[in-house]
Amino acid sequence: MVFMHGLWPAAMAIWSQGLGGGQAASLVVRVEDARWVQGKLTAGGLQALPYEQLAKKAHELGLVTGATVHVFNRWQWTEADFEVNGAATRLPIDGLSVRYGEGADAARKARMTTSGGYQVLDRKKVYIAPTQRNNATVTYYSAVGTLVELSVLEASGKVDILSHHSIMECGSQLSPELVSGQLQGGIAMGIGHALHEFLPLYEDGPGNGTWNFNRYPLPRASDVAVWTQSGTVLPPVSETDPPKGIAEVVMIPVVGAIVNGIAHAIGHRFTALPVSAEKIKEILA
Repeated sequence: MVFMHGLWPAAMAIWSQGLGGGQAASLVVRVEDARWVQGKLTAGGLQALPYEQLAKKAHELGLVTGATVHVFNRWQWTEADFEVNGAATRLPIDGLSVRYGEGADAARKARMTTSGGYQVLDRKKVYIAPTQRNNATVTYYSAVGTLVELSVLEASGKVDILSHHSIMECGSQLSPELVSGQLQGGIAMGIGHALHEFLPLYEDGPGNGTWNFNRYPLPRASDVAVWTQSGTVLPPVSETDPPKGIAEVVMIPVVGAIVNGIAHAIGHRFTALPVSAEKIKEILA
């Protein structure tokens, strides 16, 4: 929003300065050709303009210098028509407020003064995605599978996680480091859910003010096989694959893998979590 209605028209104004219409006069300059190179804006071989110069020109001409938007996504962005600087435009948002530069006309300045420095633009028409689009959620989530190696100490009922390996398919990765961190953190979260973390209901629960980490055990590095864990992130089918959401989905398969592993070890399948050492001792007694 700021680029299309602020920085880009400011650049065109600078490139059009001078005799005969400036350096842009003999060219067809398209916004699709705009590129940022070392903090400067250029297009079609025109002079590279520093960001500071563009911002100064945008303020001088009273162009858009700030924007606040509201969006709504139903696995498809809601779109709306707005009129910005006299030009009709459709954007993947459903609410828009803009701030104009110091050179804005008196009417715009008055509207901004009464609304915290921003002018709320009325949308002309809104296009909300149909509820049927909710069925698309399955294509947005990552698929994850986890294998767990564990042992059960018969005397104490304690479960030791010896190693685990996860396989994830998340489309194109935007930040591989964050994907790896999310995978490792989610696995630890799932191990805590399966074996350690518990809060009672009602009056004895956390609302009575006596609960803290001394009573609510969180898994530590020694509990999650941090040194023997591994994971594989499958490559996208092609470079056009979209990135998929990860979030807490990475914690789901490790829970089932642990319960399955305990069932294989002691011959009993638990259906309530966490599977504490006390519960295992009762079964083995």
